[in-house]
Amino acid sequence: MKRPFQILIFLLAMLASPLHALTPAPIPVVVAESEDFEIVGRLEEKSFIFFVDRNKSNAPVLAASLEVEQGDKKSVARFRPETGDYLIDDAGFLARFAQPGAYPLSFTLIAGDESDLLSANFAVNSALTALRSDSSWGLTDAGERQLGGWLLQIALIALAGGAVWYFVKRRKGGAA
Repeated sequence: MKRPFQILIFLLAMLASPLHALTPAPIPVVVAESEDFEIVGRLEEKSFIFFVDRNKSNAPVLAASLEVEQGDKKSVARFRPETGDYLIDDAGFLARFAQPGAYPLSFTLIAGDESDLLSANFAVNSALTALRSDSSWGLTDAGERQLGGWLLQIALIALAGGAVWYFVKRRKGGAA
């Protein structure tokens, strides 16, 4: 008699937590390395954030000059001392990464008396730019429930309740 109720509780828990909440969308990342430096960049919704380190010691390179070039567009990354990273928030430069594809990037780094030219291919997957359709779970992009999602969940709960009732009656030896 306990097992059907455990199954019902499990089904209710699954309905209460949609699967997309368990798997966040991957963040596009680029890595460029030379003998002396390593640059790791992360594309976010409205910015491109870069971390610059020494390749051999992994020590951060702070207050350097970092210029990023993609095709015919260039942008200078602004150093942020509070976080130790470099930021590009130029909407015109970032707009070119809105579509899925591979983007060759060139980095010009000047750190004191040292300078280096690095390159990398930056891949933006289609899954990152396509809108996720959560309508089967009754969720909009803002995570708000809609009537269709509630109806689906109520129907599944009723189905699970009916299955529990059937198995309990059958186990007791009564007619279902």
